[in-house]
Amino acid sequence: MKKIIFISLIFLIIGCVYAEDFSKVTVNGNEFEIPNQYSLGDKQKNGYVYHDLRTFAILCVDDYIISNYGGYYKISDSVSDLSIDSRPARLLTVYNTYISKNVSYLYFPVNQSVYCICFQGNDVNASISHIVESAPASDMTSDSFYGILSEAYEQHEDRAYLDRVSTDYSNSVSQKNQHDTHSNNQLITWYLLTHGGR
Repeated sequence: MKKIIFISLIFLIIGCVYAEDFSKVTVNGNEFEIPNQYSLGDKQKNGYVYHDLRTFAILCVDDYIISNYGGYYKISDSVSDLSIDSRPARLLTVYNTYISKNVSYLYFPVNQSVYCICFQGNDVNASISHIVESAPASDMTSDSFYGILSEAYEQHEDRAYLDRVSTDYSNSVSQKNQHDTHSNNQLITWYLLTHGGR
């Protein structure tokens, strides 16, 4: 009997210590347990940010997945697919020259949304895994999840291509206009003289 009480007491103490190591935050209607060291962050519309995105954040990226995921994927130094508590996840790691450290972006599904945990380091430790495990489940399959990420990257690349083409065209027109101002004036004069009276 003393053994049972002693073992129960140990589990109670461990449970209390464990419970004190995490705080709860809600992001876009979903609750997460985060390490207490990040508990004094700012709640935003679609995210929770401690200090800045290079330190720690949990973001619901549904509204801007193309620029967020697509942009980080393009500059990532490493990409790895993981399974955390039977949930698909993708880890992107980027060396941030501003802080001279690796910053990682862990994407994973929650309900029908895609979330991203931003943190310093290049591996998913027990605390980061716990955040994912504490999140509400998702019925999104691995194929669906990775398909969403692939589509976001493809759309990001399409937008980047269109931006380059638009910039090239604008530069071309600008250079042409500088050289053809005299020709354009002649064309306008001709048009007004031949069509102006109608």
